[in-house]
Amino acid sequence: MRVQPEPMDLRLSPERWLDTGIEAILYTLLAFGPLVFGVVHPWSEQVVILLAAALSVAFLLKLVVFRTTPLVRTWAYVPVAVFLLVAALQLLPLPSSLVATISPNTAAIKTDLLADLPDAEEALSSMTLSFYPRATRRDLRLSLAVAAVFFVVVNFYRNPARIRRLLAAIALVGGGVALVALAQVLTGSGKIYWFVPTYTKVANSGPFINHSHYGQFLNLSLGAAVALLLARLHEAFMGDELTPARVADYLSSPEATPVKLLVGMVIVGVATVFISLTRGGMVSMLIAAGFTTLMLSWRKSLRGRGWIMVLLALGAFLCVLWVGFDQVYHRLGTLSEFDKAEAGRWQIVKDIALAWTRFPLVGVGLGTHEVVYPMFNRSTIAAWAMHAENEYAQVAEEMGAVGLVALVIFGGVVWINYARSLRGSSIPIRSAAYGLGFGLLAILIHSFSDFGQHLPANAMLTAVTCGLLVALGRRRARKVKSQEGRGDPRWLPAEGQAQGPAPTPSSLGAFLPSCLAFALRVIVLVLVVGVWVWAVLGADRARSAAAHWNQVLAAERRLEADQWLAEEADYDFLFTHAIAAVVAEPDNIEYRHWLGAYKWLSLTPYIDPNTQQLREEALPWARQITEELLDARVVCPTFGATYCLAGMIERFVLNDPNGAVHIRQGYALAPCDPTACFAAARIDAEEGEIPEAFAKLTRAVQLDGRLFRQAAQVCIRDLGRGDLAVQLAQEDPGRLAHVGNALSAADGVVSLSATAEVAAGAGRQLAEQAQAKAFEQLKEKCEQPDAPASAHASLANLHRKQGDTEAAMRHYRRALMKDYSQVGWHYALAQLLADQGRTEEAIHQARICLRLRPQYTAARKLIEQLSVLPPAAK
Repeated sequence: MRVQPEPMDLRLSPERWLDTGIEAILYTLLAFGPLVFGVVHPWSEQVVILLAAALSVAFLLKLVVFRTTPLVRTWAYVPVAVFLLVAALQLLPLPSSLVATISPNTAAIKTDLLADLPDAEEALSSMTLSFYPRATRRDLRLSLAVAAVFFVVVNFYRNPARIRRLLAAIALVGGGVALVALAQVLTGSGKIYWFVPTYTKVANSGPFINHSHYGQFLNLSLGAAVALLLARLHEAFMGDELTPARVADYLSSPEATPVKLLVGMVIVGVATVFISLTRGGMVSMLIAAGFTTLMLSWRKSLRGRGWIMVLLALGAFLCVLWVGFDQVYHRLGTLSEFDKAEAGRWQIVKDIALAWTRFPLVGVGLGTHEVVYPMFNRSTIAAWAMHAENEYAQVAEEMGAVGLVALVIFGGVVWINYARSLRGSSIPIRSAAYGLGFGLLAILIHSFSDFGQHLPANAMLTAVTCGLLVALGRRRARKVKSQEGRGDPRWLPAEGQAQGPAPTPSSLGAFLPSCLAFALRVIVLVLVVGVWVWAVLGADRARSAAAHWNQVLAAERRLEADQWLAEEADYDFLFTHAIAAVVAEPDNIEYRHWLGAYKWLSLTPYIDPNTQQLREEALPWARQITEELLDARVVCPTFGATYCLAGMIERFVLNDPNGAVHIRQGYALAPCDPTACFAAARIDAEEGEIPEAFAKLTRAVQLDGRLFRQAAQVCIRDLGRGDLAVQLAQEDPGRLAHVGNALSAADGVVSLSATAEVAAGAGRQLAEQAQAKAFEQLKEKCEQPDAPASAHASLANLHRKQGDTEAAMRHYRRALMKDYSQVGWHYALAQLLADQGRTEEAIHQARICLRLRPQYTAARKLIEQLSVLPPAAK
């Protein structure tokens, strides 16, 4: 027989207002995360921290003011507290001797890298266990927010009505996200929300940029939807025989409307996980679904409910067939190549295992993987690994054995409570544990090959799932008398839990403990508020700095277009915002590094065009830039790019031999940084280490294609190997054309094994071969209807050099049809038209240049020159 819910008390007491506020804040937090791409920007991180702070403070106010609900006692608090305390310990400046005792390699590496500081003795007298405190603070702020959500859910959601509302809210948010993903797929949009571009030009993961992160979010949301579905079905059919006729009768009733909506959400959600093509999400979902079906079939109270999972899977399969089965089938077919696909990730895990042996107890610092792992990187992946692609390995690396054990213990406590809920699943609301366990198991499996839990939107949902499982497992049922006199199983507070206003103390002996408990709660509230003030202020500084840095990046793009030969106002704008970002967040190594890089680039006008050397008057500025870069190392001693940039200026501009040492250090710290690879290659070239230099140049170009021209010049000029420049270009027509031009411009190719005359002839032949190869490849590429605008522009440039003006103009026009905003192409076309005597057309193209870029001086001069021509010339 179904238990009817008790009537809701509609009196708006202060406590009820506070309860409503707590629920509203949590629902807002859970909805906000996925809507803003999973929380990937500093401003959205600040909003999440503010909401988590408001949630926890509101709940603590409830405990202090009303004192009607004691805290749930669970061992789950202990590992969470240990994890947070270890992260806090990593931030404390400790005496160097103590750091050497706790983590000897941390002290040794920092001492070795910073020994050449002017005030090294003072700077190294104390240090943190974290290699990058700024990253640790950022992750600690978010970890506090996640822990706060877990704590509130465990203690606040202690009756079926609240739990059902929370599960419904999660299902609603997850269903909305799934519908957005489905709509984007059906409309063929390559942009999130139809206007936000993605780096893959594919938008099949709803508002999430990464499809694996979407898979984790949807699996958790699906778990909540299945949990609510099972709880409602348990209530509807409790004590009744589950026959097809009974099910059909129930589904035709208005009471089944929420169930049908939940079924629809699950079907669409499962289908979109498959459509997003996340292999980890699909595989983990299938394993978790099989486990949940087994549990449903095993428990006597829910035996016969396993068909629910089968029907949901069938509905999702039909949805996938309708939307895009071929892509899903092809993606699943790549599982046969799983070993190849996971080879790089497995190598990362092995490298992290090596790193863990160096920092076994408390790790290298929460959030510092990006700046520490490169020292141990032996993988074949060319790109910089910002995350470990394995949550457990990254926790071991960053938090050491203590953090990893705390995480394992926490998971054990949650699953113990899951088992308790299954043993008591005769109570309808406890049936929700099956669905929650499905979502949790799916993301635990997926976390072996993804870093989705680093996304706050996913981490918050995981905290809610774990909190609900603990809350369900801590409850006990007992018989109460219904109005009819029969014994009904109700989900009641555990023994000792208060169910109404606190009793009035009748003696001093009862009054004193009550006062002490009240004072303790007030103290805890004050401390928590203090912690949140620290977290919110830190998040606000990060948000402010990021806002300034966005302006810096916009200015950088404009300066790059002008090859850093811009007006002083453009540089002033960039430096104003870059300095503001550094002031707002002085411990951000990336901001400080790039501020130094921009200062160095601002000296471009002081480079002699003939000798390519920095003029004498600019050398003091170069020395100052180097000193600022080297001083910035204190913020993060393992950020290799800073060592390399400072070393390059020292070695190749100031002729300081210490530059080679700094470059070697930088490359050892960051072998996947393009600047580090290029700088180390130049040092190898100076020392005649040709194979080593070429290997580093190849990797530098793989990481940053913009370095190709400089790398090719090193091959031709420093190594004397034009063939290596051709090899570096591979089959890229534009690069081959550049190599051909560079070889043609060279007086000869220096060779250690041939005469200068033979070498010069070989160089010319190599140049001709490169140019011919580039020309043929570009012609073939431009014949394709989907040829990019850049290909037409490159071919136009080659035609122009060969003297075929008509062909050059034709391809410039085709390029501009595909990308009208390219000022340089308009100007090149204007020059060609002017050379052909087509003055009016040339002026028209030059005016287009000025419309697109009003400060384009060359176009203005061309118009002036053409405007004074005599009529006959026009």
